[in-house]
Amino acid sequence: MTRSDTLDTIAILEGDQLELRSNISEKEGSSTKSSSHNDWRVFVHPQGSIYFSNGQIVVDQDVRDPEVLSGIQYGASSLGIDTWNSEGPEREMEVQLNINRKGECNFALFVNHAHCVAAHTLEHAQDEAIADMDPETLNRRRRLYWNFMWTHPAHRPCPPRAVPDVCDALTWFYADNLISGTDSVVPFSKEECEDLSRRVKELASPCYEQSSAKTSFLSWLLREICSFRNAESYGQLTRREFSDRRQDKYKQHKAHARSPNNPASFMLPVLHLIINTVFFGIPYSYMRLVKQSFEYRGRLAGMQANWETYIERLVREYSHFLLISTVLLSATVGLLAVPSVSRIVDVAALVSAFSSLGSIIVGVFAIWRHQAKFRTSDSFTYMRNIQHNLLGFYGHAMLLSLPPVLLVWAIVTFTISTLAYALDSLGNHDVADWIAVGVVLVIFVCILGMVALALYTLTMIWTYHNDYWWTRIGRAFRKGIFPKRSRQIVDMIV
Repeated sequence: MTRSDTLDTIAILEGDQLELRSNISEKEGSSTKSSSHNDWRVFVHPQGSIYFSNGQIVVDQDVRDPEVLSGIQYGASSLGIDTWNSEGPEREMEVQLNINRKGECNFALFVNHAHCVAAHTLEHAQDEAIADMDPETLNRRRRLYWNFMWTHPAHRPCPPRAVPDVCDALTWFYADNLISGTDSVVPFSKEECEDLSRRVKELASPCYEQSSAKTSFLSWLLREICSFRNAESYGQLTRREFSDRRQDKYKQHKAHARSPNNPASFMLPVLHLIINTVFFGIPYSYMRLVKQSFEYRGRLAGMQANWETYIERLVREYSHFLLISTVLLSATVGLLAVPSVSRIVDVAALVSAFSSLGSIIVGVFAIWRHQAKFRTSDSFTYMRNIQHNLLGFYGHAMLLSLPPVLLVWAIVTFTISTLAYALDSLGNHDVADWIAVGVVLVIFVCILGMVALALYTLTMIWTYHNDYWWTRIGRAFRKGIFPKRSRQIVDMIV
């Protein structure tokens, strides 16, 4: 019993089935007929497509068509396949042929199942050529073989080395994820390696022994492994050369990623001035966020995870800004409703209201446009448009920072209007009013100083400093007041 006989999804072509189309062609004037019809069998890929094999030749075209069959026979004859000895060195050899519209053979892939290699010439796929192959060539021909088995898994059992090779590769990919962390460039993440390893172990069960789906799955996996190794110059470099090459590629990628996103050099000082004054330096944090979210480290799944984190963070931040802006707008409208206030109170309150409204409008629209864009294609479109922006990352970061920037301006102008209202209401110029004005000013200055100190501390706490400004002031103070001898004594005491 052949392997195909054990599967319900695989049919064996009977002679009369194969001869049916040939007889129809004869009635139409075609004289093409072959006695080798009975050698061909049809096999079904797990996906549902069919292909044909006669033990030596594998084709994806329908051999029941006499023109196709004639072209295949002619190609096999020209390649010498019909002279192969089934008991000789070709017993583990197959060839995949393809026939063009003219009935000519335009593709041949020689497959060696004994060593799991494939090549486009017979000499490169024979046993004698295996010993002389370098690792790079062997890996490329293994990739051709596993690609063939991925598309033609039903006519032969799964190669014995498939499971050990997959387990070996997944073990290293798992180790590389542990060693390199986010810098790992292997094609599968740590979680994916764990899932794949469990699945491969399950495939060792006897119930999968004749499974064509198992062969197709393992072949696809090994094809991807060989493709990754080919991209990483597998078996070609020393450890030092390999490390230097990866660092150079990473630096080139960083330089390439930055080069098209910066505006003209004469615009940079103006942009930095606007960002540091009008925008309070807030766009810099969004610029770092965008670049980190779209940094490619060899795995598209990592980019997708970064994109989802980026969207979630933007939506969460804008929701918080939206809530604060709404509350501040209500307070500003209440201040505008107070009668007989000075012009400065009105102007500052109006500016605060407009800034709050701008923050609310931009924040709501940004949340609406970002929260449903989790697809990979959305991330690539988003990144492409950023790179082709007139101001590049700078312009996009300034747009992203509008909700918090407008909220800050709303808070500043609301503070000015509140302070002006307090001073205006206490301006009758008697002693009690002057005392009240003085108390209000002292309290305002104290609160302003504490807020400024807190903002400075929370801004600089994330940056490592070897020396702080107060230690430099103390050092300069000691140098200016104490003489050299006294300064040495003080330093010894300290």
